[in-house]
Amino acid sequence: MAERMTELDLVVGSMITTTPEEDREAYEEEREWLQDVQDLLREEGVEVDLLAQPGTEVWEGGIESFYDLYQLRRLAAHLERGNDVQALLNDQNVDGEDVDDLLADIWDEEAETRFPHLIKHQGDGGYYLPADFAEPIWVDYGEEEDEDAELLEEDSAVSFGSSYALMRELTEIENLFQQANVPSNGARRALDVLKTAAQQSIDNGLPVILW
Repeated sequence: MAERMTELDLVVGSMITTTPEEDREAYEEEREWLQDVQDLLREEGVEVDLLAQPGTEVWEGGIESFYDLYQLRRLAAHLERGNDVQALLNDQNVDGEDVDDLLADIWDEEAETRFPHLIKHQGDGGYYLPADFAEPIWVDYGEEEDEDAELLEEDSAVSFGSSYALMRELTEIENLFQQANVPSNGARRALDVLKTAAQQSIDNGLPVILW
């Protein structure tokens, strides 16, 4: 059977993608950037080794479409409030430009959620770290101005979530899906992929990389 095409790929492995033996210059560049990021995370109380096991990759997977991740987030946000999600399940407008009002409120900090590491995390280009912390952290490492990296919550920033917190959130969401009889669909498949990635991250002490 042909492999399913995916729009969002996930890898559990080192954020240093090459070893010094393979490409010393590329290795040093990645290591320098990650040292800065690691220092910034430490200032936020997150202790994690981003420099370990360069070039290592232990797992890879993918989510079929960005809409599946969006739908997972949307269902989670409504189910935690006890809302009826039947209309959401019937919505097949995968190319729609309208953003769910509740998700928009959560992203704008106008509404709270028990699932910040799923909902308030960058879907593409973000990371989940094998460390436990309360809220996703957004880092603007400034590719052109990398001497003064800052922690910001801006569209240009990169988000770092917790693999441990994500696993707890997905386990609760999975239970909510069962109670609401959410069928096996793209959102459920996205949940399963993220849960597997989070577990692999925890077991191996390596980040989840989304791209």
